[in-house]
Amino acid sequence: MRDSLSLRAYTPTVCSHEHDFHQIVLPLHGVIEINVNGAHGVVGVGQTVIIPKGVKHSFQAQEESRFLVADLSELSNNAYLLESPFASISGAMQSYCDFIEAQLQYQINTDLESSMVSLFKQLLLAQDFTPKIDSRITRVLAYIESNLSEECSLEELASVSNLSASHFKVEFKSQTGRTAGEYLTVRRMEKARALLNHTDYPVQIIAERVGYRSQSAFSRRFSKYFGKPPSAFKS
Repeated sequence: MRDSLSLRAYTPTVCSHEHDFHQIVLPLHGVIEINVNGAHGVVGVGQTVIIPKGVKHSFQAQEESRFLVADLSELSNNAYLLESPFASISGAMQSYCDFIEAQLQYQINTDLESSMVSLFKQLLLAQDFTPKIDSRITRVLAYIESNLSEECSLEELASVSNLSASHFKVEFKSQTGRTAGEYLTVRRMEKARALLNHTDYPVQIIAERVGYRSQSAFSRRFSKYFGKPPSAFKS
């Protein structure tokens, strides 16, 4: 088979199958609930599930969720030897997945797709996979991803996780390496950069889509984060 990357959506109805190639599923928007050979997990943005060939798995996801799926003839040792099929990925790997999403939605270019697969496998080999994040924090990550344009208070996020605010703060920082506020800023800035690069939306609209009602406040935060104003990224 030819190694490939594709964008996919699944249905809320539970499906089950196996295949004769390895598969890696990386959420781009939303989460997937999946059972791999008896191991059950909910996988969200910043995480992955690795399904070796010949292993039966069942899965379901909301229809609006989107995933990058890698079908591979071989797995790197660091992926193949994991004790669990579920793991977290680096921010750099997630950013590359976002880049692949933009490219695959933009055009069909077999040479570019081949290069993206090659780089994907190199990045996969370099991954220092960490244990999967607790499902309570996964729910919060998915909630943040779906509500970047809205106010997300600490109390609201803690409620999504079913933890007290104080317990949530500790757990979120422990499992993501960032406070909830820092993580929210990262996701907003990365989405804003993607919108600046790939759409013709005015800066004011982009600011609103990532939770800023004031364009000047957005521009100050964006410039502080990237070291350049939004206009430097406008296509």
